[in-house]
Amino acid sequence: MTTDPDPLPPASCPLSPASCSLQYALRADVAIEDFGERALVLRCDALELREVNAGGRKILERIDGTRSVQDIAGNVGLAAEIVDSALRKMERQGIVRRLVALKKERPETMSEAKFMADPDVSFRPEDDDGGILYNAETDVLEVVNPTAAEIWKFLATPRTPAEVVAHLLAVCDGALPEQVERDVGDFLESMRSKGFIGTVAEPA
Repeated sequence: MTTDPDPLPPASCPLSPASCSLQYALRADVAIEDFGERALVLRCDALELREVNAGGRKILERIDGTRSVQDIAGNVGLAAEIVDSALRKMERQGIVRRLVALKKERPETMSEAKFMADPDVSFRPEDDDGGILYNAETDVLEVVNPTAAEIWKFLATPRTPAEVVAHLLAVCDGALPEQVERDVGDFLESMRSKGFIGTVAEPA
């Protein structure tokens, strides 16, 4: 009979205390199927398949309920930096969710705020890469165009408005920076006021 190693003691986690203590959980709308050294993860709401390597699958096996980066790193025998990086990647892919206090009030300084999609809001892709957002808590539905859908996916992890602008300029050919900056600001405020996104305190 084998047992998991003990979690890393606080002094052994090389990341910042805030990053070590970040809590993650599996999203409720994912299904995992093992295939030897890898696994396939189905995002049921978005009807998307994601492939996870052996290291990622090992991490997912340890997320029973809510676990911190520090706990998982100790249990799987991987460096905390590797676990942190893998969890952030799987967060961007919509496989895991970070447990944070999401504030829906308008931030005092928009440019410095970190915005994040509410993980309880479902997203269903539609034709031409647009999609539909649905907030079950408020019973609000929003049809979004391809650009808005791209922003929504990018907000799976906390982002500043400047990071959203830079991402769109990188993926959208011919976009004008000034116009993108205005549009991003309007979109973030609109989505926040409708309860689809909020702001979080992101650890360094």
